[in-house]
Amino acid sequence: MYQIRIVPFGEFNKYVLEDTALGSGFSIVPEVGATVLDIWVAGSSILDGYEGPQALKAGDWGKSFVLFPFPNRLKDGRYEWEGHSYQFPINNMDTGNAIHGFVRSMSFRVTDSTATAHSASLTVVYSYDGHLSYYPFPFELELTFAMEVNRFWMQVQIQNLHVHSIPVGFGWHPYFRLSDRVEDLALTVPACKKVVIDDRMIPTGALDTFKEFGGGQKLGDTFLDNCFLAEGDYELILRAENRQLAVKASMQDFPYFQVFTPPHRSSVALEPMSCTVDAFNNGGGLVRLMPGATWGASMELVVTD
Repeated sequence: MYQIRIVPFGEFNKYVLEDTALGSGFSIVPEVGATVLDIWVAGSSILDGYEGPQALKAGDWGKSFVLFPFPNRLKDGRYEWEGHSYQFPINNMDTGNAIHGFVRSMSFRVTDSTATAHSASLTVVYSYDGHLSYYPFPFELELTFAMEVNRFWMQVQIQNLHVHSIPVGFGWHPYFRLSDRVEDLALTVPACKKVVIDDRMIPTGALDTFKEFGGGQKLGDTFLDNCFLAEGDYELILRAENRQLAVKASMQDFPYFQVFTPPHRSSVALEPMSCTVDAFNNGGGLVRLMPGATWGASMELVVTD
């Protein structure tokens, strides 16, 4: 039977939804960007999450951050929309760009929670009034996280509360740890195109065929921090000696995905994204959400032996 507990996490509250007999569940801190800290399957977490509140507030590596209103990088933090120019803060100093939007530090409120014999879910909402000059477009972002034995999924719904259309891109940034050594993990990437980037990690406009991990090759010393365009519904698969993780998404919802092997080499980020890098400028996958309209999508994780 799944149960829901609310426990202190520094100055915040951590929601723990768990069936201890199954060793299945997840934990989340709604007050800091609805950040998921753990996803447990058979008693162990598949996430490389933040272990304490100070680490969560520091936000190093953006572990499991919700990426909105855009994922990945925005060139120089600048974009134009409906004849007006806007400037996001530069928060990716290595490239001189803005990165990952701004909701990752915002407080979500819990609107629903359920726990049954077979599953558990938590729904959180962030209502934004348009007060930031670099994104002055009111919206409501609703996220539902749910767990059922070895399956975790996220549903997202965004409603435009502005009087004009708004630009929308969404992604999620989980880091997965299936073993102590990334080098020992096998990665499977489906047929796709690699987005070619310049030295500031901004797309050049070119796409290259990517086949390097089509057969589940071990990562070894490979370094990846690349965006890919899917060619259909897809599964990104990480395989350890005794455990396999599949990240599943549809081409319609999340046509792009990022694969990142960070320098610490202790986990791998597999990130479904609704749009490409710098989509506010190049339009790749960008959603133009009309007044009062909603956009919704979902993704899931499945862990097997």
